This record gives sequence, C-alpha cells and structure tokens, in this order.
Amino acid sequence: MSWVWYADVGNCTLHAAAWTGSEWQAPVRVSVNLVGCAEGDDLLLTALQEAGLNTADCEKAVLYVSSPPRRSQAEQFAVNQLETDVAVAGDDFPVEVETDYHDPTQIGTDRLLNALAAIHKIGKPCVVVDFGSCLTCDAITRQGVLTAGAIAAGRPVMLSGLRALVPHLYTSIEDAMNMCGVNVLPPGHSTDQGLTLGIVGGLAGSADRLISIMRRKVGRRASIVATGGDMHLIMPHCEARMIADDMLTLDGLRLAYEAFADRANSRRN
Repeated sequence: MSWVWYADVGNCTLHAAAWTGSEWQAPVRVSVNLVGCAEGDDLLLTALQEAGLNTADCEKAVLYVSSPPRRSQAEQFAVNQLETDVAVAGDDFPVEVETDYHDPTQIGTDRLLNALAAIHKIGKPCVVVDFGSCLTCDAITRQGVLTAGAIAAGRPVMLSGLRALVPHLYTSIEDAMNMCGVNVLPPGHSTDQGLTLGIVGGLAGSADRLISIMRRKVGRRASIVATGGDMHLIMPHCEARMIADDMLTLDGLRLAYEAFADRANSRRN
C-alpha cells in the first residue's frame, strides 16, 4: 500500500503523519530540536513502523516549513530514511486561497493551509484559531476569502520572553508549565499558580477576544475551528465553542498538494 508522508515543520515542533489515500496514520509530534538527529529520526520511523507502514511504500514527502533552519534536516530525513522525493508548499506548489490582504505575501503559508482545510472541512464562513508558537486568528468569508487576521504571542513566545526578562522566575515558570493541563485554572495563590493563570488564562482570553473581532467581520454565527500544538491546553478555558482539529494544517497541506498533482497529471494527459 503506497502512502504519502506529510510534515508541518514549525518553529517548535514537527507534526507529521502518513496519508494512505483514505485516512491519516502514524501521527507524531517531535521537537524541531531533534529534527536531523538520530533520536528524532528514530521517533519518526517508530511511528511509521508501529502503524505497519513500510518506508519503501512512501511515494512522496510533502512539507510545509515555517522554520527555515530545519528545512534541510526535514528534507534529509525524507530522502535518506524514506528514500523519496520532496515537495515544499509555497516553493514547489501553491496554496490557492483567495485573500484581500494588501500584500498576500505577508500571510504565512500555514495560515493559508489552515484556511484551505477549514473551508473544505467545516464550510464558510469560518474562523480559524491556531494555538502554536504564535496565537493566530483568521476569518474566512462566505465567498471563501481570507479577509482578516490577527497574530499574538503564543505560549512558547510568552515563555521565552518571561525567561529572558525575568530569569529569577525560571523555577516558577517551569513549575507553572507542569501545572498546565489542569481542568480548572488555579486561583493564583503562589507564583507558579499566578503564572499558570496568567499564561493559560491570558491566552484563552486573547483567543476569545480575537474570535469576537473576526466574527464581526464574517458573521456572528461563523463556525470556529481550533488547531495547533497548544490547542488542548488553551481551548478548554475559552468561552467560545470551537471544533478541535489536530490535523487541520496537514489536511490543508494534503489538499493543496493533491490539487497541484491533479493539475499536473491533467496537463500530461
């Protein structure tokens, strides 16, 4: 059975999975710091092996890369371990989403991929919230136009800023992150509780506010879909009701590549 390996190489994590033609298999998240080293390769290969996928059956590796320093390592994994060709979104094939941004080149390809997948999976109009290294919120109109967006600091950016500016709180910051994931946020009776409440509660509040602004643009009944590595941490504390979709970016990557491949096949025939 042939399959295609899709990977979203972000600023903090590589999120990858294999598309068998009908379903996703072997989903895995790996720190980008491990990409290109033996430990990272082993984690990616183990996920494929546990899903019963033979690397010899991989027909293509399709990547989106938001962390340029990691591009070569991700490509090397595909070439050396999967022994396949590589296609990179934005360079080797386009992501066709209409936008009315003044300068469309300013929109990150990951946001276009999310918009493309959201249009196909939940319909229009909609709002996409990505809880990644940055918290992004994008609005898509009834006509399928990505019309407005917002970018705020996500949890990794907030943590790096705190560690840089208030290093004396380093231990409390680490303790706060170990507390994240609780169903009820702590009241803030200690430094680590206060940090947990400030970081998680602040991100949830930011997401709610940005969603409200985007809904004014495209309709108050617009569906909301959430994705990103911190989605399951932040989303439960938001007031807005969202559809959780771990695979949104990879689905957008798949849809964009398949549309490109179909057009290429049509031209050859």
